[in-house]
Amino acid sequence: MRLPMLSRATQALIAGNALLVALVALQILSPAAPSAEAMQVPPEDEAKMPEFADVSLNPPALSALSDMVERPLFLSTRRVPEPEEAAPPPPPKPIRLKLIGVALAGGSRVALLRNLVNNQLIHLAEGETHDGWSLDTVGAQSASFSRGPQVAELPLEIEGQGPSRR
Repeated sequence: MRLPMLSRATQALIAGNALLVALVALQILSPAAPSAEAMQVPPEDEAKMPEFADVSLNPPALSALSDMVERPLFLSTRRVPEPEEAAPPPPPKPIRLKLIGVALAGGSRVALLRNLVNNQLIHLAEGETHDGWSLDTVGAQSASFSRGPQVAELPLEIEGQGPSRR
């Protein structure tokens, strides 16, 4: 039977594909059985696992590994590296504020400060903090700040003059 629109090459490809489909279907429907040699069970003495009765599976004592600790395997020098010296802590940052006024009214004490970093005015009452510095006391001519072990005493500075003197 000749199909009018198919060339000879196309007909050969269709026939080859049909043959391939038939072989795959035959393999799926009736798989090949294993050979008699593959089904044969080995004798009992060959099938046994080797005995480890004379081998101890206990780990060694840590004292026996002292040489390994002194000479580490994964370091090229095979020596324990010296501990790195701790870098000294950075020097403490000084307080970056200037006291330009105080207000002592009633029971409240407020310090008027100028931030030397951005030139802003700051009002702090006793006990408030700024940049980690805590305002401890406000006096008539000074303010006392602390940050951890650091303590800073700021004298009152009037604009255009130096620090005031008592």
